Amino acid sequence: MALQNRKRIKSVILYYLLTFLTYYIARHFMLQLTQVFVSLYVLLIHLFILIGMLLITYVTSKSSYLSYEKYSSSIIGVKKDGLGKSFLWANAFLTPIPLLWLVGTQVVGTDIMLIAAKPSWANLPISFWTFAFAILFWSSGGIIFFCFWQAFPYEALQSFPKKYVIPLIAILWAGLYNAPLLTGKLDPGDVIFLGFLFTVVYHKSRNSIGSLLAYLLNENPLWWIIAATFGTAMSTAFIIFLIVRILISSISTAILVISSRK
Repeated sequence: MALQNRKRIKSVILYYLLTFLTYYIARHFMLQLTQVFVSLYVLLIHLFILIGMLLITYVTSKSSYLSYEKYSSSIIGVKKDGLGKSFLWANAFLTPIPLLWLVGTQVVGTDIMLIAAKPSWANLPISFWTFAFAILFWSSGGIIFFCFWQAFPYEALQSFPKKYVIPLIAILWAGLYNAPLLTGKLDPGDVIFLGFLFTVVYHKSRNSIGSLLAYLLNENPLWWIIAATFGTAMSTAFIIFLIVRILISSISTAILVISSRK
């Protein structure tokens, strides 16, 4: 068992070395597009990252000491089992986000909060391509963040104590998300909610799809794009979406509390 665990650790170290290398190279090229934002190129870079992560996880999972009989989507948390549990826990953890944003609309005004939520590359009016790009951009990003950077390393380290595994994954996740060593962008809120708490969600559910859906439901720049499609009713739409998101998070929390008492 000790020899097998050492081999697993070596495999995970290789996984992270390849992952950091792949992602930071991709982010370097993506940063070259910041002045002249070319959405198609950004999506191609995301596709490159996804293909890279698939290859890295495939090679790693084929190692006999990871005990995988075959490469399947379950090793990145893509399965039906636990989907509802994952969605409920993720939304419960994210409850403060839409709540604080709704409070912000009342304190500083909806216009200020819309400015804060606006993606730097988006402009009014929102075209169909911009809308489609936003969905693809954040969906592909979420798959990378939660399927490959949380679910797979958790599965690879499943035989180790989770009190060490969960913080380790969260720390390494923080080193990848937004490539802080390259961009200098390290948001404590993202690290706590998406890095640490979402790793806890995976621990509880072993499903990454629910986390992905909850992430999309609470990504404010994405909802700025969606609200902007309503034209002059953008402010009203944004507030309504915030209220709906708060209700979903509150209901998720209530369901978990009630089920824990049974």
